[in-house]
Amino acid sequence: MKRRAIIHVTGIVQGVGFRPFVYRVAKSLSLMGYVLNLGDAGVEIVVEGTEKQIKKLINSIKNDLPSISRIDTLDSKWAPAENTFSEFVIHKSSIERNDEAIPVLPPDIAICNDCVKDLLDPQSSWYQYGFTSCAACGPRYSTITDLPYDRRNTTMIDFPLCDTCNTGYTNPLDRRYHAQTTACDTCGPRYRLVDRDENNFTDENPIVAIAKLIDDGSIAALQGIAGTHIATKTSDAGPIEILRERKKRFQRPFALMVRDFDTLKELVNINKLEERIITSWRRPIVLASKKSNSCVLPLIQESVLDVIAPGLDSIGVMLPYSPMHHLLFKYSKELALVMTSANPTGMPMYIDPKTILKELGSIADYFLLHDRRIDQRSDDSVVKLTSEDNPVFIRRARGYVPEPLVFNGPWKSLKILGVGPEEKATGALAKSGRVYMTQYIGDTNQVENIEFLTQAIDHMKHLLNISKLDGVACDLHPEFLSTELAEQITSENDIPLFRVQHHHAHLSSLIVDGLIPIDNRIVCITADGYGYGEDGTAWGGEVLVGGLKDYERKGGLIAQDYTGGDLSAIYSSRAFLGIVGDKMESEKILQILASAEVSPSQKITADMLDILVKASNRKLNTVRSTSTGRV
Repeated sequence: MKRRAIIHVTGIVQGVGFRPFVYRVAKSLSLMGYVLNLGDAGVEIVVEGTEKQIKKLINSIKNDLPSISRIDTLDSKWAPAENTFSEFVIHKSSIERNDEAIPVLPPDIAICNDCVKDLLDPQSSWYQYGFTSCAACGPRYSTITDLPYDRRNTTMIDFPLCDTCNTGYTNPLDRRYHAQTTACDTCGPRYRLVDRDENNFTDENPIVAIAKLIDDGSIAALQGIAGTHIATKTSDAGPIEILRERKKRFQRPFALMVRDFDTLKELVNINKLEERIITSWRRPIVLASKKSNSCVLPLIQESVLDVIAPGLDSIGVMLPYSPMHHLLFKYSKELALVMTSANPTGMPMYIDPKTILKELGSIADYFLLHDRRIDQRSDDSVVKLTSEDNPVFIRRARGYVPEPLVFNGPWKSLKILGVGPEEKATGALAKSGRVYMTQYIGDTNQVENIEFLTQAIDHMKHLLNISKLDGVACDLHPEFLSTELAEQITSENDIPLFRVQHHHAHLSSLIVDGLIPIDNRIVCITADGYGYGEDGTAWGGEVLVGGLKDYERKGGLIAQDYTGGDLSAIYSSRAFLGIVGDKMESEKILQILASAEVSPSQKITADMLDILVKASNRKLNTVRSTSTGRV
């Protein structure tokens, strides 16, 4: 006996080949009906057939879906068959927007193995094509301008499909069916290679050419999926030292992109969880400990690794995640490349060729640039294990954003914006029991980053169909630029502003992250660099007791006078002097601090110590705080 089932699925089911998967399974089971992308409300499947076959479809959706897909909810309603279908089809995406929907926006996805094969196959239409992708891989969030996720709502609208690509795009049995970023060298975006004077450098494949130039010791700027990297070889310390001098980045470590996982295992210590993370389709940077006596050390010498990550026993490593990366290693002799963000620390990623050429003209020798618009810039995500089974984000960006976090509670119906603190900021929007975080923004003490934050928030609001906020949350500090942004938004929209004490925010995050019941109160010991206190002083070492709604300050460290303002939060030697400067003899202090720095490139000396102690005693450029600085 035939029946009808109306199936509603939410989760990561858009832009990941989910509808073609449903189509193929339904056809194999001789079912009739359709699958429809509901825009911001998931996917609807209406199907008719025997109950046994329909249940097989549902079981396959639950257990055999594409690896990148994720089901959050699957609801099915049964009804008598209406016999209105003659086949199973994929309907055109709905453009309706539901104000209370829970959209799951697809993040950028690393190139899949099938596309890598096409990339390296001389018989393929996508041979050596630097933008190869399919329905299961490729750029997503960096290209999306609107929902539903269709080609017309991405930056790929600039590149009409050729006949070959359109054939795959319109064939439900092809893995490039409705692959919104699919293209080839005939119809899609292209790379070009230029020198510092913006002269085209080669007529051959520019990625092949830049690989050879890097092997010869050149420093290259590589425009990628969502930003720009600076790359050098690693078999010689010379180019890396030149890069450090040009960028004026003498101590901060560089990340490495390694040819393949087998090579990576010889370079760093990787456990099973780290392996799963670094080889996943998200492809983050993983901070891992260096391996000694490595068989790759003849090519990546210890002395070179010390230049890459000075004085550290760990190093950031990642695997290739774009077609361009795979082609680089195909034609380069290097086992690994330095792959560091091209932008200055704390500033937004460079995403357009003019800016790249202007800002990096004195740093890079050659520039690999493309003509695909990047709508949303995004850094590489960075993950570190704090224990064998506990990964934490150092930076949450490409590959993870804008995937939401579940945050149910009595506030589920509210739409709230959080603008973040001043350092390492991320914006966040709460809607329908989910928190959608923007990509990593950086330090919002820069006007450029406030503009970046504003644009990222506006884009997320648009995709989430949020026309009216119920409130905005910001840090309690009155002078943060992010606080000014929050004040501006609330004033213009006549909505409440919630000023949150910095360490109360930390306390609240522990409750949420620890899955502690939301009405519980906890004891929270904060050891932070700085947090503006409710009494107007600088807090940093407090014992707080409270919950999500309120807190009490029960105790903490004794407040001390620190010289140099924010420098005392960065250079622990200043914090040490603030605590013991008038209680310990100068010789003993110098012995303990040895050659510690008190400011950029300024080490402690007897004369400098005398100046700092006098400044502290006279309260010159000092800040009184319970903090002991950042460690």
